[in-house]
Amino acid sequence: MLAYLFHRIEGHLDGRPTLIIIDEGWLVLDQPAFAAQLREWLKTLRKKNASVIFATQSLADIETSAIAPAIIESCPTRIFLPNERAAEPQIARVYERFGLNARQIEILSRATPKRDYYCQSRRGNRLFELGLGEVALAFTAASSKSDHRRIGELIAAHGQPGFAAAWLRNRGLDWAAELLPALEPQEASLRPSAAGGSLVSEEIVP
Repeated sequence: MLAYLFHRIEGHLDGRPTLIIIDEGWLVLDQPAFAAQLREWLKTLRKKNASVIFATQSLADIETSAIAPAIIESCPTRIFLPNERAAEPQIARVYERFGLNARQIEILSRATPKRDYYCQSRRGNRLFELGLGEVALAFTAASSKSDHRRIGELIAAHGQPGFAAAWLRNRGLDWAAELLPALEPQEASLRPSAAGGSLVSEEIVP
């Protein structure tokens, strides 16, 4: 099954910009075949204009993995979530292996969960705040099984065009749902003409 999955993924890598998102990475690292494939991807996918986003709730999952050196070396951009225990000696040593110094570890230990994020990259390091409003959170924070079930129900009832308004009302944001029809004329003016052209809006959230 894994071999077929890898084959299907690689078959779609045709040079167009591609993100391969691996969430709950500890599950991947527990599978030797998948871990080996991930190691290979980290080293070779840039040649195919593809990148890997690897997410895990615990850095210890990576540190104890046989492919830890490949992950650390091949993922130059890292986003750390706040951890009030980050300064504890045993946990701090894990962060140090990922290149954080004592001051950066202290910042993580004092940062506010679900608001602050610490970005480490070749261009520099920075603590930033992702201050999402209630409308943005209604969509980006809908990750529970009950949310997914309700999303499926609303899409089945209203179709994709009517999903956004139905979901906002489901979240008690009727005022935001009422604003959606006012956006339709603007959206129509942004559609590409028959002569060509396109409008692309991209947002990458780690």
